[in-house]
Amino acid sequence: MRKKREFVEGMAYHVTSRTNDKKRVFECNVGRKTMLLVLRDAKEKFKFRLANFCIMPTHIHLLVIPAPGTNLSQIMHWIKTHSAKRWNSIHGSTDHLWGERYYARPAKDLRDYFYIMNYIDQNSVKAGLAPSPAEWKAGGAFYIARNITGMVDFIPLDRQAYIKLLPAVPGTKFKE
Repeated sequence: MRKKREFVEGMAYHVTSRTNDKKRVFECNVGRKTMLLVLRDAKEKFKFRLANFCIMPTHIHLLVIPAPGTNLSQIMHWIKTHSAKRWNSIHGSTDHLWGERYYARPAKDLRDYFYIMNYIDQNSVKAGLAPSPAEWKAGGAFYIARNITGMVDFIPLDRQAYIKLLPAVPGTKFKE
């Protein structure tokens, strides 16, 4: 039997989950759009903060702050179940969409929080999917750069603090 996960209310978690057999489910626009809609619907249902995200061809990265009274397991169970149902409905399939359990680790402190923000932002660039994080439409940086509300929950001060902290984060290549 699996060990029950422990979560701390109000904590930010970096969550990743891979597709089954690393299938490139989110490589196509339909796959990414489906995942974006599921994330939007999950936010409405559970009222969690989505500080950042990146949908990659074979996996997702989320920076989630669950609302009081909601735990991360409930949120992720709903996201994974509903994305699989929608994907299978669109493709007339009954396959498993997701592989193993999701991975989640808490942000240790503010510096770690911003390190995770940068790590998530840089995923699409490192994979050669976009020239900059702000150009990847399936990532939080795209929404933040364009001040598109409703998907990513951020406070303008977050981005300013983020930029100030970046020189201290190893491997950062972010320009002001």
